[in-house]
Amino acid sequence: MARRDSDSPNNRSQNNSHGSRRLNDGVKQRIVGALVLAALAVIFLPSLFDREGARYIDVTSQIPPPPDIKPIAIAEPQPVEDVEPAPPVDQVFQPEFVEQKAPAPDPESVSLEQPRPEEAKPKEASPKVVAAASKPGSELQQKQNAEVDQQVQLPAEETQLDDNGLPEGWVVQVGAYKEPASAERMRSKLMDAGFRAYTRAVETSKGRLVRVFVGPKLSRVDAQSDKQKLDRLLKTETLILRYRA
Repeated sequence: MARRDSDSPNNRSQNNSHGSRRLNDGVKQRIVGALVLAALAVIFLPSLFDREGARYIDVTSQIPPPPDIKPIAIAEPQPVEDVEPAPPVDQVFQPEFVEQKAPAPDPESVSLEQPRPEEAKPKEASPKVVAAASKPGSELQQKQNAEVDQQVQLPAEETQLDDNGLPEGWVVQVGAYKEPASAERMRSKLMDAGFRAYTRAVETSKGRLVRVFVGPKLSRVDAQSDKQKLDRLLKTETLILRYRA
C-alpha cells in the first residue's frame, strides 16, 4: 500500500514541480554569472590589449617660445683725457716718508688712559704762595702767565688749498713698525682712546715699515694739539707730516 501511495499521480506531479524549480534557479544563477563575466570582460579586456595607449606620454612642451629681443649695441668706454689714473692702494693717503728720531712706542707697554679729574686737580697752594701771587708784578704771576701763553695759545692758521683746489691736511706720525701686528695693535689702542688712526705700509732703505698715523686735520694747529697730547701720553716725539690724498 505504501508503494502504491508513493507512485500515485499526485506524488509524481509534486516531484516534477520541485525539479523544475531547482532547474529554474540554476539557470538564473548561470545567467547572472554570465552577465557579470561579460561586464568584467567589457571593462578590463580593452586595457589588456591596448598596450600602446597605456604607455602614451604627452611630450608636448609647455615652455613658451623665446621672445624676440633684439640686442642693443653699447659703445665701448673711452678713457677720459687729462685725468691721471688712481694711485695704487698702498700709496693712497700716504705722506712722504720721514725717518723718526724717537723709537716707535711699544703698544704693549704704553697706556693711553686720560687722567681722571680728581687725579689731575692741582694741590691747593699755601697761603704764602697765594699772597705772593696776588701781588701785582710778582715774579710768580709773570711766570704762570708766560707758561699759559706758550702751552695753550697757538697761532690761528687759514686752510690752504693745493693745486687741485682741495684743502691740504696734516697728520701726526706716531711711529713706524717692522711688524704689521704691532702697528695694528697701536692703531687699535689709539682708536679706543678717541683718536682717528690708520696705518700705511711703505718701502724704505731699511725694509718694509708700517706707519701709524693720527688724523688728518685741516689745520696744522689742530694737528699740533694732537701731537702734544700724544707726546705726553706715549712719552715719545711724534712727527707732523703733510697729508696727501
